[in-house]
Amino acid sequence: MKKLFLLIPLFFLSCSTKNQVVNSYTLDSATVKAEKSEKSVCIGIDSEPILKTGKIYWQKGYEKNPYLYSQWIDDFDSLIKKSVYNALFHSFKGVYFDNNCDINLKLFITDAVHVVTEKDSYVLLDIKAYANGKAKDFNYKIPCKKNAKSAVWAFNKAVKRFEEDLIKWIRKRG
Repeated sequence: MKKLFLLIPLFFLSCSTKNQVVNSYTLDSATVKAEKSEKSVCIGIDSEPILKTGKIYWQKGYEKNPYLYSQWIDDFDSLIKKSVYNALFHSFKGVYFDNNCDINLKLFITDAVHVVTEKDSYVLLDIKAYANGKAKDFNYKIPCKKNAKSAVWAFNKAVKRFEEDLIKWIRKRG
């Protein structure tokens, strides 16, 4: 009889909690098609502390919240670093993390969030770039559905556009 009393709460506990699978996502490292420059680039990338996590954030109004069952496979800023480094590597003679280059590039990721409103859903990606004394803001708004999987698709599209625009901009600076 005692065993029955112990099993009943366990049964209800197991029925009340669903086994949710956490989906992990990454940024695709698509190669930007551009003629390779003979210049070298030194790169430094930083971001807001909220982006130094593996959480995918959605925002409604002014409140940001992470998706419960969806995440990045690494910190978001690390994924951006790897993707941008890959794009630059295929477009310039050399890409380094020191200060002895033709082009000194500093990037600061100011926002990366999935915005959900009553009528719309879109991803915002905002990055500030500095290259050899010049500054430029890169801002992207990509429409998507109201779920994490669609937001990840939109983030990938925004990052690809950013990399293409960044390479064009850097070539003008160098």
